[in-house]
Amino acid sequence: MPEVRALTIAPVKGLRVSAAEALEITPSGPAGDRAFLVVDADNSLLLTTRTPALLQVAARWDQNVLALTFPDGTEVAAAPELGAPATTANYEGRAIAGRIVEGELAEALSEHLQRPVRLLARDPADRGADDAPVTLMSQASLDALAVPDPRRFRMTITIDGVGAWDEHGWGGRELAAGDAVLRVTEPVRRCVVTTRDPDSGRRDAPTLKALADLRGKDDVTFGVWCEVVAPGRVRIGDTVALVA
Repeated sequence: MPEVRALTIAPVKGLRVSAAEALEITPSGPAGDRAFLVVDADNSLLLTTRTPALLQVAARWDQNVLALTFPDGTEVAAAPELGAPATTANYEGRAIAGRIVEGELAEALSEHLQRPVRLLARDPADRGADDAPVTLMSQASLDALAVPDPRRFRMTITIDGVGAWDEHGWGGRELAAGDAVLRVTEPVRRCVVTTRDPDSGRRDAPTLKALADLRGKDDVTFGVWCEVVAPGRVRIGDTVALVA
């Protein structure tokens, strides 16, 4: 029986992803996922494609304190103080509302990136992920691709017990994972972020070429986007099943 093999979350959009034992899936995605976004002074969103140094920073968020760990081991932790309302936009222009967070967290990120930046605490009603609230991939597809470190795909759920690329054929199907029910929409088109080491941000793997060689130059996709049909808790080891 297929089951959940791994779960990952990114408390700050664009920063390093981290493993989780369980996630509470809400209509806008996993609770705490992309809870914060890094923005410029004009509230433009910083994208990992253009600012790969974001990947060098690890984040932890316990719904009270946000902790950022930098490459030299320095950790800056604080309870974010919400300031003025602001709005940014994702890569395709979709608006994301929130409140500006100033203070030591933003200062530490600015020093690391060597440019002035701020944090935007996302409105929980808005979606932090780009095209859908949840992403999913299979271990078999990872094995077929044979690219090091699956974190480069930044996927919410990894499942075991299905064939390579099976998930790419589930468009429009509903999927029960733990207590949540998801609807698969379409495969995720991949960008240059997947060619970068998930810790250093340096290019280290020809991921897009590997996908093109394996699936064809017109199908550089990996994993699938999912909408949330029914919110619920998902844990490692939970059963995964297509809904009849």
